[in-house]
Amino acid sequence: MNEERFYLYPMQRVAAVLDNEERYTAACHRLAQAGIDLSQVNVLHGPEGQRLLDREGTSHGFLGRFMRGMQHGGYESETLAAHSAALSQDKWLIFVPVRGKKEARQTVDIFRSHEGSEIFQFRRWAVQFFPPNYRLKP
Repeated sequence: MNEERFYLYPMQRVAAVLDNEERYTAACHRLAQAGIDLSQVNVLHGPEGQRLLDREGTSHGFLGRFMRGMQHGGYESETLAAHSAALSQDKWLIFVPVRGKKEARQTVDIFRSHEGSEIFQFRRWAVQFFPPNYRLKP
């Protein structure tokens, strides 16, 4: 949790916000049961998580500010805003690596079953948002 690094673009990951530690813990348990290697999962929480997300890139020098500036021109801007707002409300932000549509669908379903919100899948050149009623096709 709150691994010290710059969270630039979580390629090939599904990200979600969980409201509290109980839901976060239960979701991690289900992810592990589904075969997800939890050592590869990134989690941000609280003020320290918000500092590490660094929405504006100011804590990561010129390159950090430049990259965030580029992201603000794209869809990543919406995800950064949603995730930063969640962290400021003491929620949990979790990034799960996924391989393929089946694993992505399974991860989204697990997050939803634990009332996850702001669920996004980050793919190469695309970010997909999963509204609460959207279902991935098999």
